[in-house]
Amino acid sequence: MSTQKLPVEFVNKYILLAAAVSGAAVGVARVKWPLSLAGGFMALIAFLMAPEVLGFFIGGGLQLTGRTLELGLSGLHFLNTGSFLFPLYCLLLFLLLKKRAGTLIPLLKCWEAWAALGLGLLMLLRLPGSLFAEYGAQKLKYYLANNMVSFAGPVLATAVWDLAGLHRFLKGLFLGGLALTAYFWLSKAFLDLPFNAYAVLNFNPIGLGRLIGLFALLAVTGRMMPFPGPLRLSLAAAAGAAVVLLNARGPALALVAALLFGCLPAGGRFRPQAFLAVISFCLVAFYIVSNYWFSTGFLSAGDSGRLQLYQAALNEFLQNPLLGAGTGSFAGLAPLPGVMYPHNLFLESAVEMGLPGLGLSLLLAFTPLARLITRTKRSEDMALAGPLLVYCLVNAMISGDIPGNFPLWLSAGVAAALFMAEAEGRRCGC
Repeated sequence: MSTQKLPVEFVNKYILLAAAVSGAAVGVARVKWPLSLAGGFMALIAFLMAPEVLGFFIGGGLQLTGRTLELGLSGLHFLNTGSFLFPLYCLLLFLLLKKRAGTLIPLLKCWEAWAALGLGLLMLLRLPGSLFAEYGAQKLKYYLANNMVSFAGPVLATAVWDLAGLHRFLKGLFLGGLALTAYFWLSKAFLDLPFNAYAVLNFNPIGLGRLIGLFALLAVTGRMMPFPGPLRLSLAAAAGAAVVLLNARGPALALVAALLFGCLPAGGRFRPQAFLAVISFCLVAFYIVSNYWFSTGFLSAGDSGRLQLYQAALNEFLQNPLLGAGTGSFAGLAPLPGVMYPHNLFLESAVEMGLPGLGLSLLLAFTPLARLITRTKRSEDMALAGPLLVYCLVNAMISGDIPGNFPLWLSAGVAAALFMAEAEGRRCGC
């Protein structure tokens, strides 16, 4: 149910509360910055459209807004925290006011929910005594602000508005990726990529490629916007080309794997659009690599030092398999200078948090995937959740650290939200 359909008294209560929060924020800012003048309107929009706003910032709006405003690292962190936590707070408020907290009960049966909570607690417990406590504290901070919020967002949206809330969240996620992809092409900053890998938004190209690849996947497998099939394939092709130009081999491999997984029959039907997307992406990739100086190493079979990092992480894990070396400790153990993590979620969890961390990370990734695969009745939403999990899982296995792989927590949250919605439907006899 959208907020526009709520009774007038109900809406007025929300608007008054949002106006009070917005006015307080503007008053505290004391109009020190020009943007604070718009703070009230922005907060009101974030309140009434909390699922869409949270999805937008998770899907790429954070990077786009923070970097175009040149906020710097500290400003970007405050934007990160505010843009994620304020909509989440609004979702919690809706949950309480609508008396829908009982819909969260099926979440207790989702192993991925316990795994997400357990990993956060384990990171906190293993922080004392870390070989690199500063980096460990930073990881924990971003885990709470990014990973846990990414998991909770689709869960809370579904708890409040059922599947309509999940669709609203995914629509925001899609629009965030669309805005990021549009900026990539319209800004023409990609022309400087051969000379500066951080030319686009001054941001890690693999991180950008991961988000743009996520948008490509949503464009093909999702139904967030009423776009015709050819337009959705065109958007996916534009996003795929951006991934290639960013030389993001990991997200590209993950995108192909997810789309192939999406070709599996859903409800007895073969999904040709996913197969067409794989073909078009491969053709675009070969064309770019063959005709331009961009991404000269995109098709290279080199491991970029990954195997050395994997071996070092495995060796360190075997030395202390029970408890691990401590949160963030791999930064002090890495065989390569400047490398902070082994670029593999499971090895990172194992080397820093031991067998408990490895077990929880495996639960987070594979229990929702197994549940989706073994379902005898697959809806369109489940046909989206499966490829989404595969995409985020492959990314997590070959690039990034735990906070950087927050999309895996997002995909687990989507799977948990679908489980909750199905349980609620059974309870209501729908």
